Amino acid sequence: MIWVIGGTKDSRDFIEIFPKKHLLIATVATEYGAELLEKYSIKILIKKMSYKEIERFVKDEKIESIVDLSHPYAKEISNNAIEVSKKMNLSYLRYEREEVEGGEKNYFSTPEKIAEHLETLKGNILVTLGSNTIEKFKNLKNLNNIYFRVLPTMESIKKCNHAGISPKNILALQGPFSQNMNNTMIQEYSIKHLVTKESGKTGGEMEKIEACKKNSINIIYLKKPIVDYGQVYHSIEKLLKTSLH
Repeated sequence: MIWVIGGTKDSRDFIEIFPKKHLLIATVATEYGAELLEKYSIKILIKKMSYKEIERFVKDEKIESIVDLSHPYAKEISNNAIEVSKKMNLSYLRYEREEVEGGEKNYFSTPEKIAEHLETLKGNILVTLGSNTIEKFKNLKNLNNIYFRVLPTMESIKKCNHAGISPKNILALQGPFSQNMNNTMIQEYSIKHLVTKESGKTGGEMEKIEACKKNSINIIYLKKPIVDYGQVYHSIEKLLKTSLH
């Protein structure tokens, strides 16, 4: 059995071309992630797993190899999967998105440091870090000037509500977002600063960069965590070929 750590467009692209004759199980962290895989005839587990739970999962499902296509910022699941693969002598393969070259980047190492910085800025701000970091922004004095783009799920909306974010500041939308879409949102909400992740080419980073350039918008980055993945692939096709050997 091959375990695909999913929840991304990359994982859906991989599953799309995966030969049906091979056994595959995918794990995702949310119900929403599972819904995006419903059209594929594969086994899906919806669960955020700890190290011990991964160990048990690998044994129960008779996992022989791990293919990690999780989000670049999903550091915990990747690190735990790597450690389990070493302990249980399993193959571990990682897909990494191609990085986007966008000139000089304004980096911050944590959401907390970004939040501190945002409080010093003037003008409207668009935060596109997703709902997992929402809580870090709840006490900012300029919260009414900050718009949060999150997935259109009940879980995301609840996190925004708990953080005291006004409904008018919640942009619940499903990506991917084109340059034109980003451009429209920047202009519609008079955005002066945009906060994003290093999400790579398939994560819509380039479309954000181009829209910000067009509108002379300042981009603020949450720095990507450093993980020693070992064997890394930048091509879905090459990853698939290796995973089947």
